[in-house]
Amino acid sequence: MRKVPHGTPLWKYLEACGVLENGTDEEIKAAKRKYRKIYLHHFKQKQRKVRPGFTVMLSKENGHYDSISFAAKKHSLAITAYLREAALAYTNQYYIVPDKMQLARLEQLLAQYLNEVQRIDPVKEKYSWEREQKYEAIEKSIVAMKVQIREALSNPPLASDHDTQNKIT
Repeated sequence: MRKVPHGTPLWKYLEACGVLENGTDEEIKAAKRKYRKIYLHHFKQKQRKVRPGFTVMLSKENGHYDSISFAAKKHSLAITAYLREAALAYTNQYYIVPDKMQLARLEQLLAQYLNEVQRIDPVKEKYSWEREQKYEAIEKSIVAMKVQIREALSNPPLASDHDTQNKIT
């Protein structure tokens, strides 16, 4: 059996029970199990105060479990993590992007296109004001498209903005 380091809470508990001085190996093991049970009880109480948890029951008959499970897989999250993210997103009114990597690749492509347009004519010619205006128009449209895509995928319109039946008047 492994020795209990002096001064630890376990050692103090075993010392208070009196099993260290005159207890058998079985009594010491039983006291350790009892200490572990008490310790875990207090730990879980403290955790519930800091991080309250909730139990959610999803019906398979109504298809609730399947739809949540499918959405969680689509977002590459565990069901509990998806439920937490979805609840927070709904509460804080933001959108959960299904594929963050795809969004990042799209933004990267747009930035790359913008860089290519900017590299076409780095030194603006003196008498080519029409071409310069076209380049600037392309640059502006790419930047605007990038902002619109980011906004559309990150902050979709809220359901309450489009649902007049649920509005309280």
